[in-house]
Amino acid sequence: MPTLNQFNKKLKNMRFWVKLRSNLLFLVALALIVLGLILNGYAGIKFFSSKTKTSVPEKTEPVIAKPSPTPDRQQPLQEPTLLTESPASSLASLPTENPENEPKFGHFPYPEGDRQQMQIIASYAQQQYQRFESLMPEAALALMKMIYAARDDRVWIVPVSGFRPLEYQEKLFHRQIKRLGSPEAAAKLSAPPGYSEHHTGYAIDLTDGNFPKQDITYKFAETDAFQWLIIHAGEFGFELSFPENNTQGINYEPWHWRFIGSSKAEQIFSPARFSP
Repeated sequence: MPTLNQFNKKLKNMRFWVKLRSNLLFLVALALIVLGLILNGYAGIKFFSSKTKTSVPEKTEPVIAKPSPTPDRQQPLQEPTLLTESPASSLASLPTENPENEPKFGHFPYPEGDRQQMQIIASYAQQQYQRFESLMPEAALALMKMIYAARDDRVWIVPVSGFRPLEYQEKLFHRQIKRLGSPEAAAKLSAPPGYSEHHTGYAIDLTDGNFPKQDITYKFAETDAFQWLIIHAGEFGFELSFPENNTQGINYEPWHWRFIGSSKAEQIFSPARFSP
């Protein structure tokens, strides 16, 4: 029969091993918790970093209109380079001043809108490609009403390009000349500086938010947004500037809409709207 001292010694050993086992289990559980936090944190970082990556619209060839070069604005996030060398015959025919207020290459001259009055309507793209689009106040208000009305019908209309300064339009037009070889060919896709509806502050390029990477392409004509605009845009003072077979001879642009819902805007665009 064990003595009292032996019993106490055995009990002490049992307590030691029980305590050691408890400490080991605690350390293992703590290590698993820390490992779980590290893995969750890493997964969270990967998730949010992937969400914030810039998605740049890719070039897509038109599929509806008759064969023609794709519009320069099909790459809306890339800054066009100003042409430095070009055939003299091309540059000589560029419109400069037009005191007779006559159209050039099918485009009508328009006054540039007051930049100080332009109101921001949306941002487009992200990070280094991000830009803020603006319109004249009455056009901006009408566009916001139209976008929210479309949203109630589960249609997602996204503004892509609004007001453009004259100097920016000049870069776009020169880039088209470089691609196509002449102002006449370039004007089928991009207006010469001084003749673009965009610099009035009453024109806007639109796209369907449910179809990313297809901005400013003829595929827009196949979207719910375009079909909704054809039916409802007039209710908010907007109309398609360049429908198919338009009298100006400009390529079909299903994304390009102008505001005519105010007396000023209606007067500005009256030469193009009522041209023979």
